[in-house]
Amino acid sequence: MSERAIKVNPEAESYPTDHECRALVERILASAEFNRTKRLRDFLVYVVEHKLAGESQQVSEVYIGQRVFGRPPNYNPGEDSIVRTEARNLRQRLERYFAGEGIDERLILEIPRGGYVPVFRPRPAPAKEPIPPPPPATRRTMWIWLGGALTAAAGLTFLWRLQATIDPGDPGPARPLSRQVGALQLDSSDPRLVRAFASARQRALGYVYTGDAIGDWYDSTAGNRYAFCMRDASHQSTGAALLGLTGHTRNMFRRFAGSIARTRDWCGFWEINKDGFPAPADYRSDQDFWYCLPANFDLMQAAYRQFLWTNDRSYFDATFSDFYDRTVTSYVEAWDRDGDGIMESRPAPRYRGIASYYQEEPRPLVGADLVAAQYRGYLVYAAIQERKGAKGSLSQKLAGQYRSKAEALRARFNAEWWNPLQNRYYASILPDGKYFDGYIADANVFTLRFGIAEPGAKTEAALDALEKIRPAFDQTLSYIPELLFEYGRNESAHRLFLELADPDFQSAVMPEIVFAAVAAVGTGLMGLSPDAPNATVETQPRLPEEVAWVRLSRAPVLDNEVAVYHRGVTETTFTNQSGPLVYWKASFPAKAGGQIFVDGEPVPSAVEERANRQAVVSAVAPVKPGQARTAQYR
Repeated sequence: MSERAIKVNPEAESYPTDHECRALVERILASAEFNRTKRLRDFLVYVVEHKLAGESQQVSEVYIGQRVFGRPPNYNPGEDSIVRTEARNLRQRLERYFAGEGIDERLILEIPRGGYVPVFRPRPAPAKEPIPPPPPATRRTMWIWLGGALTAAAGLTFLWRLQATIDPGDPGPARPLSRQVGALQLDSSDPRLVRAFASARQRALGYVYTGDAIGDWYDSTAGNRYAFCMRDASHQSTGAALLGLTGHTRNMFRRFAGSIARTRDWCGFWEINKDGFPAPADYRSDQDFWYCLPANFDLMQAAYRQFLWTNDRSYFDATFSDFYDRTVTSYVEAWDRDGDGIMESRPAPRYRGIASYYQEEPRPLVGADLVAAQYRGYLVYAAIQERKGAKGSLSQKLAGQYRSKAEALRARFNAEWWNPLQNRYYASILPDGKYFDGYIADANVFTLRFGIAEPGAKTEAALDALEKIRPAFDQTLSYIPELLFEYGRNESAHRLFLELADPDFQSAVMPEIVFAAVAAVGTGLMGLSPDAPNATVETQPRLPEEVAWVRLSRAPVLDNEVAVYHRGVTETTFTNQSGPLVYWKASFPAKAGGQIFVDGEPVPSAVEERANRQAVVSAVAPVKPGQARTAQYR
């Protein structure tokens, strides 16, 4: 058969020839991604040559193990995962090649998940994405004209970010952003704030790496193991976005998402080192490894937040989508031993599946933070599915199911986990089935962070505990400033931020501490909240009384760099320093009889509820490239 008669990719409308396919493979093998990795080169050549020879039946896990990796004739893939592990590495290197050195290739070579037979397809032409119109009114936002008394908004909007429009179809290659890393700057009337932020930013940038086998990444271990941890990276990712490190985060998150496996009950690797392997300190085998069960859900919500920050649709590629699907189904089933809908650890003490982020005694059977993480994961999954299909589609049905599951879990938690005698949530259920009534800061932090706490007195009590009871570990402490800003406790948030970000703070060298400090300023103090699918950036001033003004400049959001200048909590100037037109959602703490003016003119405004029923008034205004606009609330 002539080479032109062989249909290498029967799905395509025009078929590449064998010669074109082999020429592409030669360029791939000569690239920086492949020229020093013999095993992956051999793997790629084997599967391609058998594909082109029409011998796809030879491209199986057993044959690859025996013929590429030298396994014996009795090779059992169930006991030896070498092929699956190396296939994952091969897919990741191919993705990086086509996103980098091979960005101009006319053909794409892929090895779809679930098999090893390669597929060649033409690279799709890039489509121009039009700037969407300003977000329309929804059932959760009531647009009104504020001329008199304050009007209450309809609906709970604490998780409003989950409502952004997405299109989780074929993501294509990730968009490279050409902005400068670490360009973020802060100025303020408070020199302590400026000094603390500058120190945190510089120390965070000191943990950023490129050129390692893993690709671009940032550290979670202060150089002790040169690795990144799933919990830490999920927390660090917001600060990383403000520092222009969204590409690093995407690479790290994809590694975690691709590491889940049935043999580990759908857990991933807790830590991955710079060489692309699970860190030996936390992983010895699929039966002996360290893992905290909230981590899968935490990674889900952090990945979705990165999507909202960037509109990077690669967060809905096959690797991430499989991770999301498995997390809310197989992962929950594997760890819900009693079938009550809530995950738990095994009865015997093991580090393989700790039912909390709290890793000390008393060991929990179920941690409050695990229930909160499962709740948040269901909401995120519902938000993703809600935008996948038309009304009546399977995706829409799944969205409704998981939103109902989330609300049922929340109702159950607030009914069963509240300790009225101590006026706080129980921290955990112990292996004997009894609630633990001591205070564990991790449980309280994540109950608030994931939004499962009932608004009102219960949330206020949880916030009071955050302010009064200092966590035993500074990593836990690092979550609190951003949380306190979000829940409107600006004075205590500011004080704690100054302590954490002080260059002389005892744990100031820890990566999680300094990345969290950057986030506490950007999304906490300044209230930055991007909604990239709708080309919108929200701001909300949360300045304490002792700070007259703050200006954050060169903040990378969407495809833009923006500057935000708050004067008190009633005036903001927003500058589109670079990038296309963007819609600015100027928000302020609401008051009776208030009115928003943009550039001196009254504008239509909306009242919304945020965390713990905080009333916020907002107005949306377009901001052209290079333009600065000022909103006042008076």
